[in-house]
Amino acid sequence: MKPKTGFLTLCSVPLLATALACAPAGGDLPAAGEHAGFGAYTREATYDGANRHSVYVPMPDGVRVSVDYFIPTSEGVEASEPLPTILHYTRYTRAFQIEDEDGNTRIFAQAEQDPVLQHMLHRGYTVAVADARGTGASFGVHNGAFSVEETADSYHIIEWIAAQPWSDGNVGMQGRSYPGMTQYQAATQRPAALKAIFAEMAGPTPYDFVFRGGTYKNEFIGTWGAGTKAADLSTRAAPVDDDPDGSLRDAAVAEHAGNLWAHEMLAEAGPGLRNWKLDIEDGNHVSWDTIGTSDDWTAIDTTGIAIYHLAGWLDIYATQQPMAFANLPNALQKMMIGPWIHSGGYGGDVHNAEFLRWYDHWLKGIDNGVMDEAPVHYYVMEGSHTLPDDPQVALSLDEERAEDPATWTAADTWPPAGLSNRRFALAGEGTLSAGSGGGAGRDEYTVDYSSSVGSFSRWMNGHGASRQDRQGTTFFDERSAENARALTYTTGPMAEAMTIVGHPVVHLSVTSTHDDGDFFVYLEEVDADDRSHYVTEGALRASYRAVGDAPWDDLGLPFHRGHAEDLQPLPDEPVELAIDLMATAVTIDEGHRLRLTIAGADAANHALYPDPEGVDAPTVTIHRGGDDGSWLDVPVAPPAP
Repeated sequence: MKPKTGFLTLCSVPLLATALACAPAGGDLPAAGEHAGFGAYTREATYDGANRHSVYVPMPDGVRVSVDYFIPTSEGVEASEPLPTILHYTRYTRAFQIEDEDGNTRIFAQAEQDPVLQHMLHRGYTVAVADARGTGASFGVHNGAFSVEETADSYHIIEWIAAQPWSDGNVGMQGRSYPGMTQYQAATQRPAALKAIFAEMAGPTPYDFVFRGGTYKNEFIGTWGAGTKAADLSTRAAPVDDDPDGSLRDAAVAEHAGNLWAHEMLAEAGPGLRNWKLDIEDGNHVSWDTIGTSDDWTAIDTTGIAIYHLAGWLDIYATQQPMAFANLPNALQKMMIGPWIHSGGYGGDVHNAEFLRWYDHWLKGIDNGVMDEAPVHYYVMEGSHTLPDDPQVALSLDEERAEDPATWTAADTWPPAGLSNRRFALAGEGTLSAGSGGGAGRDEYTVDYSSSVGSFSRWMNGHGASRQDRQGTTFFDERSAENARALTYTTGPMAEAMTIVGHPVVHLSVTSTHDDGDFFVYLEEVDADDRSHYVTEGALRASYRAVGDAPWDDLGLPFHRGHAEDLQPLPDEPVELAIDLMATAVTIDEGHRLRLTIAGADAANHALYPDPEGVDAPTVTIHRGGDDGSWLDVPVAPPAP
């Protein structure tokens, strides 16, 4: 089955012993699925439908949270025995009340449209979907993404689920993006009933997404913030069963007027600093630490909760989620990284297989071998994600191939062992050289404020968008037109294929006519027809260039702390900018060329800087060769045997 690309909502020995002691009793697995291996696990459906129920669940402070729960049915009869439960915890509204073409009111519930949750319902799991406080039909105020209150509520929702007669007390979680991050947050609360999570396309450090290197993703925050505000104030959220006229729902929505919305909070001065803090009512505050989980990795690492991280090379968290894996050395964990953008691969065969296998093991106690193999599986991209000429093509070559589990690579660690660094120097005449880069030289570039990554990006897909010119697809633009607005450095044809796996880093030696500016760098593959294909990207505001020690394992990448005292204007003499690019795994084919593009703006995704009006453009000088050279480092995997 192909992935459902149209669907997007938005071990230590002591720990192992503890987890096994708390796991449900072992069960028998149908022979067809036994130890099937990565991406190949399956078993027949045992139910053919589900009944939806909806209730309010009170939190300790009196706020009522709306929860849908679904009990599997067979020929219309609900399961009589308690079953393990999968929780989807969201701020994207658990269900909507809509009118159909005939004017009849009906409920449009997330779980009824979600192919993964349907897959699990049919295989003997109950499902719960909860509106975070201040969203959907829940009462209360939403104090920003992943607030202290929202996170604390996850504990009580999970424990309530475990006490219900339709749940056997073993709970897991499901969701991508925001509902992926609520899983990491819930793990910090250590609810006894939460045995495992399956966090998808989720970032533990929101600061490094929104203000990566000091640059500001205003398109994402503006679109996502306005969209969530509209949803929070809408009375289209479905009421619970005991609220037939929607009066309770309407009263709950009225309370949402006190919510804090991202696009309004981040428009204030200060959020661009990592140590930003916003004081709110009752003596509480919002900060990047309260929003993220990177400061809670030690707590998560010692919970005994099993963690499956699902990431994508073209996702908005392509670096952050593998970094989370690396920072949980004692956790019972696995990770898969596919050739996917934020919405990619959802509900496909590999996705469904790993999700079912994970929870059959941790919630049903089935010995299916999921913990007996390498903890990491990643896909090495061989094609491109460039918009194809054929308008009938909906998926890239890599998205199609990734549905075959045999195309994936297994590893025991992240980054994988055996990588070597290959350095390319920026050299004269726009070349990227495997040598020293030659004598000292320079290239001048006047920033073109209309430059961007293209008409569609990974960042846009992060808030649920797809291409406008080919609806439903997520392909990127071929890069030649954008490269004409920037500086490019390109190798000669590759004598042999080169596989990049991990985190490329660019070191630029720069001066500028202005005392600050944003730098966007793109890694591209140029094919035999001179078409330039996007691979990955990085960004840094020059004043944020100071490199320090990260408070976590940052995989040896340059860490830009971004406190006020770290910021420095550009001096007259050259300074170094160390810019890490989003993680990737891609083979640059024999005969193809590697290209590095440098721009001073990404108008489609980032706020213009240093002139927000896009008029006063800096002229930037890239210094190359000699003692003040610039270069690109790429991690390269050994050739396949």
